Amino acid sequence: MSNTPKISVIMSAYNESFDELSRSIDSIINQTYKNIEFIIVSDNPENKEIKKAVQVANDQRIKYLENKENVGLVQSLNRAISEATGSIITRMDADDISKKTRLKDELQYMQQNNLDIVGTFIEIIDEKGVVQKETMRFPVTAAHVKLFMRWGSCLAHPTWMVKLKVYQELNGYRNVPRCEDYDFILRAMAHGYKVGNIPKVELSYRIRQSGISKSNEAEQFLMRDYLAHNMKQIDSITEESITKFLNSEGFHRRLGQLSHYKDEKLIIKNATGIKKFITITKILKNRFFWKDIVEKITLLLRERV
Repeated sequence: MSNTPKISVIMSAYNESFDELSRSIDSIINQTYKNIEFIIVSDNPENKEIKKAVQVANDQRIKYLENKENVGLVQSLNRAISEATGSIITRMDADDISKKTRLKDELQYMQQNNLDIVGTFIEIIDEKGVVQKETMRFPVTAAHVKLFMRWGSCLAHPTWMVKLKVYQELNGYRNVPRCEDYDFILRAMAHGYKVGNIPKVELSYRIRQSGISKSNEAEQFLMRDYLAHNMKQIDSITEESITKFLNSEGFHRRLGQLSHYKDEKLIIKNATGIKKFITITKILKNRFFWKDIVEKITLLLRERV
């Protein structure tokens, strides 16, 4: 690999506003690293703001693709990857903002540490762009990433820089609802690829109340738990077996238990007196209470390694 390879930045846009898209696009085309192509896929033909933002950006390095209909994030990203001509693929979300030196820093870190996939620390911003958390840390070394992967992906998806050969060997993303990034990292690690994070904030990650992860967090939690339990044989888990799991009686039973647990948490938060005491007693018997406790402790530890 040359020291200045072409980097293909891939983005899928859906319901973002013109302002969000413009800020996100500008943060890439104004990078200090210039040898890039920027592949933007519109996954919503009805959202005219996407094409408008691309036209206003007016950068010859942008390759604009428009899906005929909404096909989802996985197919959109795989389409972008198939169009890429760079040896390095970098992810970007349509409502996030990259720091000006992000691409240069990630490439340098990848080369110096002989990594195949690199992520970074992030800061959390709200829908108005106000910083809610200045630094969200992730495990830096491959060993620490592996240690904490049982409780979720340790590389923030919008920060990824990935060697093209990794996507090629794994045939891109699989159709794993709301956990395609977690599934991909598990498979990459199973194939021996080295991963790590730059201990530096390189991206402003926007949390939107209407985001997919927010509205489907229960299903996402159960899907992630399923993949984690099967991480040692992740390659034997097929898209068909994932669909079977999502349609199973066991999945829907656990989904009901998890929803009930969340309802009980709200009761405890808002109730007083005997009602609060009774609900606390009941919640202690719910399996998801203890999973929740373990996960919260793990996340605290993960940010401190």
